[in-house]
Amino acid sequence: MATRNRTLEFRKHRDTVKSLRTPLSSSASASSGGPVIEMVNTSLLRSNKRSSYAPLSTQDPGPSSSSDAFTVGLPPSWVDDSEEIATNIQRAKVKMSELTKAHAKALMPSFGDGKDDQHQIETLTREITALLRKSEVRLKKLSAGRGSSEESNVKKNVQVV
Repeated sequence: MATRNRTLEFRKHRDTVKSLRTPLSSSASASSGGPVIEMVNTSLLRSNKRSSYAPLSTQDPGPSSSSDAFTVGLPPSWVDDSEEIATNIQRAKVKMSELTKAHAKALMPSFGDGKDDQHQIETLTREITALLRKSEVRLKKLSAGRGSSEESNVKKNVQVV
């Protein structure tokens, strides 16, 4: 079998990339020797000096809130439903792989009666069925929910994925 040593070419490309990068600040990179992250005090969304976000709060700010700060609220309830469906499906996949292993183990010749294996198979089957039924109920709830046309389009896209 023939092989090639690509070390010299790798080093050449690595040195080229190093020479193209510009150092962030000479004093910070010289002192620590590692990557440096510099914090900037300017807002990325707005050019004025005030904060561009409002922190999460459980209290209503009332009419005295800042006019240029936007509020962050909870996502719609269908997002929770979608996340639970995805979690349930992931759990069902794990349980199905366990079930496959349990079936393989139960089919192996043994001297015992195999009641423990059969009990484990039945338990895993019930758990998988329960997860899929929960997901079905949530999916029906997700499909039946009413909202704006934009929200319904997003829901449809989530259901497809």
